[in-house]
Amino acid sequence: MKRTRTGLLSMASAAVLALGLAPGAAVAHGGSGHGDPDQSDDWRHNDDQRRLVRALRDVTDDYRWLENAEADGYRKITECIDKPGVGAMGFHYAKQDLIDDRTQARKPEVLVYMPDEDGQYELVAAEFISTAAERPTLAGLDFEDGPFPGSYALHAWIWRDNPDGMFASYNPDLSCPT
Repeated sequence: MKRTRTGLLSMASAAVLALGLAPGAAVAHGGSGHGDPDQSDDWRHNDDQRRLVRALRDVTDDYRWLENAEADGYRKITECIDKPGVGAMGFHYAKQDLIDDRTQARKPEVLVYMPDEDGQYELVAAEFISTAAERPTLAGLDFEDGPFPGSYALHAWIWRDNPDGMFASYNPDLSCPT
């Protein structure tokens, strides 16, 4: 059964809140993600993953500033998400009309932001969310369980280094503002 996009963002937001995905409680995205070299085959040596990172940087360059993403229809769906002892993901902004059962490398459904030292939100990662019936893959990477039932997710830390890996869910170098 194909899911409709109408109201999916509202459903996603409600599900995120219902699952307790608030600061300190982000359990649905898993732990260290795709930083495992056996799973990701080290993205620096994988042509498909290098192409994905280049494409994401290209299509999100204008979104490095939050006001540009908001002007293009991305809306805040979570406060800052972190997991004590693991790191943070950040503030999630989604574009409702992209959340469906398809995954398109040049159209990330979610943009992830963190405030800089001046409090200005800057793009740190992109996230793909899929409602596909089967767990999707992209550039040889398996999606993890997503933020709401029946969803899958894949992070890409394209604008901030992540010592756990380019495709890990959390970044141990980041923490949510207090």
